[in-house]
Amino acid sequence: MRLPRIRNIKESLASRISVWIVLTVVVILTGTVFVGNHYVLKSIKLEGNVKAFNALNVVGQRLEAALITVEVAVRNHMSDIRENLNNPDELYRITKMMLEDNPVIVGSAIAFRPNYFPEQGVWFSPYSYREADTIKTKQLGSTEYDYHKMDWYQTTDSLKHSYWSEPYFDKGGGEMLMTTYCYPLMDDDGNIIAVVTADILLDYLTEFMDVEYFIHAYVCMISRKGMFISQSEEGIELEENSIKVAEEAGLYELMEVAQEMIDGKSGMKEWTSPTYGESYIFFVPLQHMGWSIAIICEKYELFKNYNRAALALLTLFILMLVLLTFILRRFIHQLIAPLTEFTLAVDEVAQGNLHATLPEIHSEDEMHNLHHSFSIMQQSLVKQMEELKQVNAAKGRIEGELQAAKDIQLSMLPKTYPPFPDRNDLDIYGQQISAKEVGGDLYDFFILNEKLFFCIGDVSGKGVPAALVMATTLSRFRNVANYEDDLAKIIKSINKATCDGNETMMFITFFIGVLDLTSGSLHYCNAGHNKPFLLSDSITELPAKPDLPLGVSDEASFVVRECTLPAGAMLFLYTDGLTEAMNGQREQFGRQRLIDNLKSGADSQSQIEEMTQAVHQFVGDAPQSDDLTMLTIRYLNQNTTTDNR
Repeated sequence: MRLPRIRNIKESLASRISVWIVLTVVVILTGTVFVGNHYVLKSIKLEGNVKAFNALNVVGQRLEAALITVEVAVRNHMSDIRENLNNPDELYRITKMMLEDNPVIVGSAIAFRPNYFPEQGVWFSPYSYREADTIKTKQLGSTEYDYHKMDWYQTTDSLKHSYWSEPYFDKGGGEMLMTTYCYPLMDDDGNIIAVVTADILLDYLTEFMDVEYFIHAYVCMISRKGMFISQSEEGIELEENSIKVAEEAGLYELMEVAQEMIDGKSGMKEWTSPTYGESYIFFVPLQHMGWSIAIICEKYELFKNYNRAALALLTLFILMLVLLTFILRRFIHQLIAPLTEFTLAVDEVAQGNLHATLPEIHSEDEMHNLHHSFSIMQQSLVKQMEELKQVNAAKGRIEGELQAAKDIQLSMLPKTYPPFPDRNDLDIYGQQISAKEVGGDLYDFFILNEKLFFCIGDVSGKGVPAALVMATTLSRFRNVANYEDDLAKIIKSINKATCDGNETMMFITFFIGVLDLTSGSLHYCNAGHNKPFLLSDSITELPAKPDLPLGVSDEASFVVRECTLPAGAMLFLYTDGLTEAMNGQREQFGRQRLIDNLKSGADSQSQIEEMTQAVHQFVGDAPQSDDLTMLTIRYLNQNTTTDNR
């Protein structure tokens, strides 16, 4: 750039402004370059972090999927084992079947506690293992192989729950370097009968350690005690302690990382690797097994695009400087005077004075057009600000009214739990989560004359109209059921009242029941609603063929059905917002996932809370598509006689 002579700078204000603007822009752009460089480095580093943790997540998901397959295989055979506890010889068949059905399992044992079968002696452990292409069986326990003293047996006995063992060489057993999934077989008193195991080779886990995100990377996995379980390169023996290996090599930074991995932490560390040079270590825990995986990658791979980004930034800097200088030298003399006045007026508008007077522009160039456009914009801003005030005021009123409606609606639902603290024959819990500010789902219950009256329903549609129908339906349920205990008359009365004046043609799927708390006799009626589930010794749907929903026809007939609830049984009632909850891939939660998350013997509140958590995990960040309502009733049959409302 050729700067103007000093004499011209002194004589021309425009020239002096041009020079100062150019110098100022140079300083600003230089600062921008440094700031941009900082954020480019930060962005590249962040991208590397994302790639590394994505790689770890992929590896972790592969490993957990493989290990969960083994766990499921063991659990699937537990019922078969229990059925054959009186026939010890049949247990050899079960261990052999486990290997036949699951090729990744190399050995399986059912290690019983001492003298469980007196005729078998102190040790009895049917064991099947692979040898070449065949599966062989043997009795594992002996004085030479006292499995009762083995770490995997004692740890399972101490924890009272399943776990994956530390890697070990099974001398006297499988004669292989392996890790074992241990599952306790418990008696009715909570004591361990036996430990059921499934062995997999550590070499099998190494197959899942490939990383596709980096050209040069090293992946390893360590156990909860720091032992190497698998790794993607040669040079480190499996079953070695990671802290010991790092200490012997003088890699103290690696010792710190190994300790954090053992502690179940996740994070990133920079260090200089003897193999890769300047590198990053990324590590995350595998919560399911208590293990941890790490990936080491070269720093060069993360920043290989940096030079190109820096060159592009420098080129942009030069081009902007040249362009700015050209524009200033050509136009500043013509624009400086009117632009200054116009800038002052615009600045006043920017400060909030929308009625500021704009300077007069006599030329017919862009400044004149700008003046005209800004004048129109100024008038539009004044109008829009007034409209915005009105909109905000109206919005505030609507939001306040919706919040009040929501508070009123929630106040109509049972909200105190336990609802009947003086009774010990009933455990009941309900929950409603609206998709909008107000919803159309409903549930209610009360006790009158030693009978529990309860209902659950789903109004067609959403928002305020559905909420109004919901409120009137709850009111009708309370009013009718308080003076009438004949279920057929109750539901016919509610249906007729719903049909009267139903000009909006809204209907309600409705389930209503009356439970005699002294006998466990349940009378119920299903008006187009989802069938409840009955949880006792098994999980079954309550036989309840749906009749027409409420509000469809005042001539509709409703069938009253009857059954007897066994002590400890639970009714699980829900609306279709549960099964039709969708995730980001438009997949529904579905009936099968609902069944998978039902647990016989759980208390009512825990059952609903765990089901809610399962739905939220499935849906993720997807918006709630429908109201979600659940009601659980557990009948305990303690023969109390307190009358609660």
